[in-house]
Amino acid sequence: MQLAHIHIQSQNAEVGLTQTRPNMNIRQHSAVMQIDQELAGTLSISKTASKLYINQTEAFADANLKSPLRMSSEWSEKGKQAVMNYITKTARDGEQLKKIETGAKVLPQLAKQNGERQPKEVNIGFVPENAFKVKLDYEPSQITVESEWPDPNIQFHVQPPDIQIPKWETDVYLQQKEAISFQATNVDKRL
Repeated sequence: MQLAHIHIQSQNAEVGLTQTRPNMNIRQHSAVMQIDQELAGTLSISKTASKLYINQTEAFADANLKSPLRMSSEWSEKGKQAVMNYITKTARDGEQLKKIETGAKVLPQLAKQNGERQPKEVNIGFVPENAFKVKLDYEPSQITVESEWPDPNIQFHVQPPDIQIPKWETDVYLQQKEAISFQATNVDKRL
C-alpha cells in the first residue's frame, strides 16, 4: 500500500532596497583680515655730554706749585722735624761733652762734625716724577633712545562654512512575493 505524499513548495518573499547617497558639499570661505596701523611713530634721542676730569695737583706739587694751605702744612711739618732734629743733636752733643771730665778729646770731634758741610747730592729729576701723578677720570656720555610706535589694530572676520547635506534616500520595494503550493501524489481517489 502506498501512502499519499504531499509536496509543499514555498517561496520566500524578497525585499529590494535602492539607496541614493548624494555627496556632501562643504565650502569654506576665506577669513577677512583687516590691519590698521598709523605710520607716524615718535623717536626721541637724548645724549648727555661726556666729561673728562684732569687732576694735576700732584704733578704741580712736584714743581713746587702748591696751594698756600698745603705749603704752610708742609712747612709746619718740616719746622717740627727740624726742631726735633736740633733737640736730638743738642742732646747728643751734651752727652759727648759730659765725657770731657774723663779726658776725652770731645771738642775736636764735635768741631769736625759740626764744621764739615754735607756734600750736596746731585741727581736728575723729572717734573712730574711720573705720568701717574696726573689723574684722569672720564665719564662717557649716555645715549637714550625712546620710540613710541602705535600698536596695529588687527581684526579678523571669520566666514562660516557653507555645508550642504542632501538627504539620503532609500526605496524599499517587494522584489519577489511569497508563494506556497501544495501537490498531493499517490492519492487513492477511491477514499
